[in-house]
Amino acid sequence: MMTRGYRNTVRFAPIALAVGAMLGMGMIVPAAQSEEGKKIEIVAKDKEWKVSGYTLKDEPTEIVIRNEDTVTHGFNSSLFKDVKVKVEGDGYQAKGKGSNVYRVDPGKTMILHFTKASTGMGEGSDTYAFWCDMHPHMKGEMFVLSLRGQGGG
Repeated sequence: MMTRGYRNTVRFAPIALAVGAMLGMGMIVPAAQSEEGKKIEIVAKDKEWKVSGYTLKDEPTEIVIRNEDTVTHGFNSSLFKDVKVKVEGDGYQAKGKGSNVYRVDPGKTMILHFTKASTGMGEGSDTYAFWCDMHPHMKGEMFVLSLRGQGGG
């Protein structure tokens, strides 16, 4: 017997894969999820982003950013608007660049913890851009899924 959460996750995951592949900005695939929350993993390599994972609205989330490049990369996202972010690991907030611009040096890993609340307006999936403020060509997208709305959740 399938639970409602599983059924809806299956419905949205192929959409995330298709959109990510069509945009050419990194593919987003479901990753193994922890009990505490959801995880998105982003790797900077060869001055490109490689993305895996997803998150859900109203769920604790961590974004793990690994810099496998030879230069420092910045990380900013429209996802962080009106969200309190906690930084762990080897990353740091970029001074003088705004409240949600983070940096991670070569060979280092940064973990960002947050919860994106539902707005109450139109339950569904949202796409959030992210980019390196130091390398304008490095852009990508993340998906925040909602399992409510369909099926009466």
